Amino acid sequence: MAAETRINQPVLEHGVCDCHVHVFDDPRAFPFETTPAYAPPFSPASALITNADQAGVSHVVLVQPTPYGRNLDLIRATLKVLGSRARGVGVADASCAVEGLAALKEEGVSGLRFVENLMPDGSRMPGTVPLDTFLQKLAPALAEVRMHAEVWAPLSVMLEQWRAVEKAKVPIVLDHMGGFDPQLGLGHPHFQRLLGLLRDGAVWVKLAVCRRAAGIGYDAIRPFHDALVEANSERLLWATDFPFVRFAGTPPTSAQLLALFEAWVTDSELKKRILLRNPVERYGFEASLAQR
Repeated sequence: MAAETRINQPVLEHGVCDCHVHVFDDPRAFPFETTPAYAPPFSPASALITNADQAGVSHVVLVQPTPYGRNLDLIRATLKVLGSRARGVGVADASCAVEGLAALKEEGVSGLRFVENLMPDGSRMPGTVPLDTFLQKLAPALAEVRMHAEVWAPLSVMLEQWRAVEKAKVPIVLDHMGGFDPQLGLGHPHFQRLLGLLRDGAVWVKLAVCRRAAGIGYDAIRPFHDALVEANSERLLWATDFPFVRFAGTPPTSAQLLALFEAWVTDSELKKRILLRNPVERYGFEASLAQR
């Protein structure tokens, strides 16, 4: 058996955007909206900044953690702290009107997240908004304010809904490498369909490899990663999922994951495109960043 890819500290020559991170603060200052499905860590903005600086990350995309539900106070406060260094992905239900979304966008929230990821007992994860809310209620408003929909779901579930998702005419970002099942193999129709959507420019995919490698190792994910990069590097976004909640085993560090990406993607132009230029396009960071 081949040795597992070693993950070392990277040395980067350009800016880097981590497109999927979370912050958790003191619940007395920022109360949870719902009973958490896991033990939330204490990982405030200061910890995120320290982690990013240590890893060589210049910009981040904050994704609303599920315990906070629709209460965006913490993500809005963190966006103020980080300023031009950050953008956000929030959560809203069907009661949120165009004016509310426009206000959020002014504060740096670039999209909303919708979840079809069931808990082990079959229930919905607390604090999430289902994909149906996007399809039946929020799609027109998101389109009007030019925000995107982020989908966290098993790939099979997303594909079942794809025709309706496509009709929404809203940019789609898929969490965690699209949620494919690596045990099904590279040639499985579901993964091949994901590659087809990517080639067509119909979806953006976050390369959060740690969420697909659990229990099987990073080298097992390498062929899938390579296939995604080959399919359409212009629709890929690098991501870590810091601070790695609900992670089985010892979590990686952001620096290690960035080094792994550099080991797998050696072309300097491809790296710059995925690590910086694509986030500039998708999340609305300053266009000048893409010229680095």
